[in-house]
Amino acid sequence: MKHPHYLSCATSISLLFLFSFLSLNYMYAQETEPEEDLPFDAVIQSELGGKRMKFYGNTRFNFNQAHFSNWISGGESALTLLYGLDYNFNYSDRNGLVWDTNLLLSIGTTSISGSKYLKKADDRFEINSLVGKQINQFWNYSSFFNFKTQLLPGFKYYKEEGIEMRDKVSRLLSPAIVQAGLGFYYKKSNDMWVNLSPISARIIVVSKKFTEDLVDGAKYFGVERDKSSKFFFGALVSGFFKTEIMENIIWENKYSFYVNYLEKTQNIDFDWNANLRFKVNTKISGNFILHLLYDDDLIGKLQVRELLGLGINIDL
Repeated sequence: MKHPHYLSCATSISLLFLFSFLSLNYMYAQETEPEEDLPFDAVIQSELGGKRMKFYGNTRFNFNQAHFSNWISGGESALTLLYGLDYNFNYSDRNGLVWDTNLLLSIGTTSISGSKYLKKADDRFEINSLVGKQINQFWNYSSFFNFKTQLLPGFKYYKEEGIEMRDKVSRLLSPAIVQAGLGFYYKKSNDMWVNLSPISARIIVVSKKFTEDLVDGAKYFGVERDKSSKFFFGALVSGFFKTEIMENIIWENKYSFYVNYLEKTQNIDFDWNANLRFKVNTKISGNFILHLLYDDDLIGKLQVRELLGLGINIDL
């Protein structure tokens, strides 16, 4: 009789790669006609528009405001400012080398009437870099690197005797998540790709300042008392999909699924970031962001981030 641990591991990994298979089938279904086999150089020239290197991205400034004055039904005035940057670098050469790098920055703050502190509305910093060797027009052998952290301190807010107080619970590089691995990279275009990495290492790094006073059995972002890191080994599927669902409405999706081979293999950690851009004109647009994150080692609960705003949107 098979041990439940191995059954759960097999189930998790099967689900992970089933999702990848369905994603790739969907990609193939989008092709209106079969692609001819092309020399590497022709593929490279077609993908980059005749360029060896390509730089492109998007930056945006969003704001939300609510103001109340003598409003009998009540309400608190608030102003939220958000800045985001999504920038890409692509490189290819005649030998079939492909190098794609993405920088993601999103940061914001909220001012609420009656509070003496500015409060964080968003804080993300992420670098993704992938180096591949072309097998054919769409497939590549790949190695990837991913780094995530925050830029500003995070606080827990509370009141003592009616006075607002706060305690620092996180900061730059605490936590920081680093991932690297080997696998296969499918890229139809800059708007659609999937990376399959059955060999993937992951480490969570924190400052000992936050772990030295933990009680026995407690963890800080998955890291145990008096330690500064935790190592994982598993499989990762990540991807990106972008489409115009109707005129002037663009839907962007970034996702990743991770299975840890070493422990709790029944859990699949996932990170899905969906962004709907409602274009008013070439500069003004609205954004609706829904970010769902589940990582059993970080918090063990579904994390939800939702942002809606109107602002300036500039393609770089």
